[in-house]
Amino acid sequence: MTAQKRVAVVGLWHLGSVNAVGFCEKGYLVTGIEPDASRVASLRAGKPPLFEPGLEDALKKHIASGSLTFSGSFEAVADADYFVIAYDSPVDANDAVDITPVEEAARQAAPHLRRDTPVVVTSQVPLGTCEVIEARIQKANPAWKSGIVYTPENLRLGQAIGLFLEPDMLVLGTSKKAALDAALALYEPFVTEKVPMDLKSAEMVKHALNTFLATSITFINEIAAISKRLGADAVQVGKALKLDKRIGKKALLMPGLGFSGGTLARDVRQLQKFAKELHHSAPLLDAIFTVNEGTFDEVVAILKRKLGALEGRTIGILGLTYKAGTSTVRQSPALKVIARLTSEGATCVAYDPQADPAELAESALVVERVASIDDVTKRAEALVLLTEWPEFRDFDYTKLAASMKRPIVVDTKNILDPARIRAANVDYEGFGR
Repeated sequence: MTAQKRVAVVGLWHLGSVNAVGFCEKGYLVTGIEPDASRVASLRAGKPPLFEPGLEDALKKHIASGSLTFSGSFEAVADADYFVIAYDSPVDANDAVDITPVEEAARQAAPHLRRDTPVVVTSQVPLGTCEVIEARIQKANPAWKSGIVYTPENLRLGQAIGLFLEPDMLVLGTSKKAALDAALALYEPFVTEKVPMDLKSAEMVKHALNTFLATSITFINEIAAISKRLGADAVQVGKALKLDKRIGKKALLMPGLGFSGGTLARDVRQLQKFAKELHHSAPLLDAIFTVNEGTFDEVVAILKRKLGALEGRTIGILGLTYKAGTSTVRQSPALKVIARLTSEGATCVAYDPQADPAELAESALVVERVASIDDVTKRAEALVLLTEWPEFRDFDYTKLAASMKRPIVVDTKNILDPARIRAANVDYEGFGR
């Protein structure tokens, strides 16, 4: 009987945790590496670092079976057939990516890598990073004869485990045949198309993919701005466009707030940086940010039209997390909207069913968090819906209309039925509708 292969994974926040349980699901023995002792203890107790549907159950399941263990030392790499670096690369306030965790993980693991153990990088990194790291590992451990494989992740908060197990594709970038063969073996249980290419092309795939998605969001919001002023419904326009097979049903063509930073902004900024270094004009990239930021200003403009000056007003916020199905508020649209409202002198009171209290504290967000939607409606002069939690869609808006002095709802996600909400005597405002 062939022994189970072993995978070591480092970077145990969202991306790394999903990789760890995902590889367990595919039949591997997995060791999660986390130098922070308190985090190791939490993971060993089956407590994930953030809310992601199914993650806690998967952690407990694989810990109980013995297929998932945790270590505080990079020495655990010595027992691995594959080493996966899966940090969620942090970005700063200017959307510049910090690859220090990826570089440091490679440095600490290098002395312990076996001759034929490939290093699989799935973290978000700028083009050119993997070649540099590969050379550093080779210098630190001359006996290492495998190589780096870059496979850009395409996980989404709230759907991460399913997307990991059944990806649309797997890009496998490497300059070494041995590393490619090892990666194909690692991902053999994944039934999807594998696309081999060189390292730089694989890194560019990630930049290009996120920039394309950012462009799609920007495009539909430009259509929405024009549609609203001409009396057309951009939500219906977007639905029609997605039925054209040249575009596709999964295209990001729902009008609403733009992206707020992080993944999409990081890659657009990175391409802007490359263009500047090459003295190449890239006006499309500049336009993406101009249009995108305007969507956040539109929330303030709508409320001013409804209420007049916002100084001294209390605005209710429905949703603080980056999206429904997660607890993280990092790079959340709510951060930008609340910052704009408070700069106008408004007070914000918010409800979210899952928002991580520690992350809220770290964000320095000027907002009062309350325990229910009712607690928001009793105090707010208008509501801004910022996260597509189902309970916001299913809420009794007749009840809302009775509890607010002037029931106003700004639906930045376009998840509500305008006819139903207006029938409840609520002043409804969608995006591009």
